[in-house]
Amino acid sequence: MDELYRSYLSFLRSMSRGLESLTDLNEKKLAAAQADDLMVLNELLNQEQAQALNFRGLELTRDRLLPQLDLEGVPMDEVPGRFPPAMQAEARQTVEELKERYTVYRRAAGKTRTLLEQNLHEVENIIVQLGGSPAAPAGPGYGKEPEGSAPPPSMKTDFRA
Repeated sequence: MDELYRSYLSFLRSMSRGLESLTDLNEKKLAAAQADDLMVLNELLNQEQAQALNFRGLELTRDRLLPQLDLEGVPMDEVPGRFPPAMQAEARQTVEELKERYTVYRRAAGKTRTLLEQNLHEVENIIVQLGGSPAAPAGPGYGKEPEGSAPPPSMKTDFRA
């Protein structure tokens, strides 16, 4: 059973390293956005996508470990108390480190997101000033089609067939 707890601590440390890496990427993205370096920004976004795949792998590990340790639905702050007494101090330290890294990541990601949103609004304003149409405030998915518009013939289905 101790091996499962060790695996969970290893998982938490991997999460912490991943958050540290994402924080570094966000700081680089912020610098690239401030320098208007779209090529570097694009490369950093690709690296961030690769990190997202890494986190997906970690999520699968978590999903495997939580039921085995009976930690499903347990808040992170309570996890160290569920460890064997000999491992609680190490678990507490690992959880605290993870929480700190998450806080630092959130702060860095927030700064980057704010700057990128400002830059996008600036680009939209310039497009409008140059005579382009303002961006439609549509959410995700398809926009509403005008009434009476039919789909192209290639998209029609003959239900009689």
